[in-house]
Amino acid sequence: MIRPGTVFGDRVNQVDLRFGKVIRIAGTSSTVSLDLYNAFNANPVLAQNNTFGAAWLRPTSVFPARFSKISWQFDF
Repeated sequence: MIRPGTVFGDRVNQVDLRFGKVIRIAGTSSTVSLDLYNAFNANPVLAQNNTFGAAWLRPTSVFPARFSKISWQFDF
């Protein structure tokens, strides 16, 4: 048996980036942004099967993949 508190999973490290540009036209301003989540595409296990048997330590959930978002904010 494994003693409790002696085996740990991977550490979760995530890097998120945002690139934005402020555009001013005729007294109004707009911000265009590109957000990139999980930039280095890390994939640590978040949950695993801890029941002893054939599926022991099989991952049941992993960190979400890299994805991006484009946004536009209009201020007047």
